[in-house]
Amino acid sequence: MSRVFSNSIDYIFTDPPYSDNVQYGELNFVWEAWLGFDTHWHDEEIIVNPVRGKTEADWADMMRQAMSECYRVLKPGRWLTLCYHDTSEGTWQLVQDIMAEVGFIIDKSDTTLFIDTGQKSYNQLTADKATKRDLVLNFRKPKAGDWVVTQLFIPFDADTETFTELGQQIIRDYLTAHPGATKDRIYDRLVSHMVRKGEMEAHDFDALLRTVAEEVEVRSPAFPKSRASLPKSRASESSRWYLKETADAIDKAEQQKEDAAAGRLEQFMREYLEDNPEEEGVHYSDLFEQYLPVADKPRRLLADWLPEYFFKTTSGTWRPPADETERQQKAALREKGTLRRIKRFANALIDGVPVRDKDRPAGDADLADWIQQCRRAGLYEQGRALYEKGGLNLDRLDEVEQIEVEDAYRICVRRGSDEEKAKRKRRKKR
Repeated sequence: MSRVFSNSIDYIFTDPPYSDNVQYGELNFVWEAWLGFDTHWHDEEIIVNPVRGKTEADWADMMRQAMSECYRVLKPGRWLTLCYHDTSEGTWQLVQDIMAEVGFIIDKSDTTLFIDTGQKSYNQLTADKATKRDLVLNFRKPKAGDWVVTQLFIPFDADTETFTELGQQIIRDYLTAHPGATKDRIYDRLVSHMVRKGEMEAHDFDALLRTVAEEVEVRSPAFPKSRASLPKSRASESSRWYLKETADAIDKAEQQKEDAAAGRLEQFMREYLEDNPEEEGVHYSDLFEQYLPVADKPRRLLADWLPEYFFKTTSGTWRPPADETERQQKAALREKGTLRRIKRFANALIDGVPVRDKDRPAGDADLADWIQQCRRAGLYEQGRALYEKGGLNLDRLDEVEQIEVEDAYRICVRRGSDEEKAKRKRRKKR
């Protein structure tokens, strides 16, 4: 686009690639080679492909370059429309960051526009997070004198309060998914998510980490000596980090954001199910569409807090609480942080890392209840891990409890297997 004059285009409509969803270059390679076309453009393809050494960071940098050119050629006050077809919330946030960094203002609307592209495949209709429609997002290039407030990436010179709050959330999310991670792993995660430009040294990472996590020294054949006697280069490897008990508490402001967003989704669910009584739940992508226009989004990703408010059906969709008992059940989970504790314990079992005693259930009855909670929340891999690796002793349960937990385990195995098959099919189609 270098030949196009700056501030000369009235309107831009674009449908860019998203992460590793579709490998366009590979799909077209045979045809282009057969027709004798030059395929060197693949080197500049905006895609994520580990085999070709193209990372998410490469994708973001090239997207930023492309959107910068769009911004340059677009007339001030005019609009760019972008088709979005990825329900990965991390990618969505990254797109917003890129567009805001370039200078665009996102259209604030209470509804989500979409393009219905017609008949969908079986996977698109049934898969947990496949999009059923192409969402349409509008961005405006500001005119001279416009006051622009954007949600940018967090650079190294961000104010301490903002950096601390968002940094704590990223660490909490990572240690929930990977309890017992080393400091280096946590640092890499924080840098990749928050500091796309600048220097991390401007903030005290150790102090930030210790606000939400605690260090546990590991003694093993690999590290028989105490941490103090090890070389500095290996000292960090001899300890693991786990969330503090207080880290499960969500501040009041964040809780209100999640409650408000959940209220919007529940209203949509009830209206949808009233209009479609043959359905037992609402597809995730439909919920994602309703969530996008929420102006004041919670820090936690939608996929993280959704199970704390709603129930996952046997078909992989989501439904609201059926009665006050179910509503109170979910409220108790949120108040105690039980689901987050369950995830930590189960993910430690899956990763094969040491589990702290304080993260374990109080007994077999509690462990059986945790497996039931995983089944209700759609955490099938975690539920299976709890049953198979959590040390459950069925002899300590009564007959009814045994039947219930075994039934929950079978559902976790079956649904988890179905989801894994669906993922493999989607990967093959790419």
